[in-house]
Amino acid sequence: MDELTILRAFAAVTTVLAAAMVAANWNARVTVGGFAIFIIASFAWMADGWLESKASLVIQNAVLLIINILGVWRWLPRAEKEAKRDRDYGAFGGT
Repeated sequence: MDELTILRAFAAVTTVLAAAMVAANWNARVTVGGFAIFIIASFAWMADGWLESKASLVIQNAVLLIINILGVWRWLPRAEKEAKRDRDYGAFGGT
């Protein structure tokens, strides 16, 4: 298996994993994790586009990178609140 095939497989797997995490919407921390993985996937797809001289793939994932950074920025405060609540009250809302 050549390096480009490995890169594409990595990009595809991380994209699917991130999409599942964001779509599941279990809690804000999982959603933030999904957006963070989407960021990694965007870099992988941009590398693929760069190596294959596919400007459309690079541009598309550069835009998606910005969107995913905004996703982390939007969801991170909520994730921090959840983490604080879990520290203060326990993961299951107990005392």
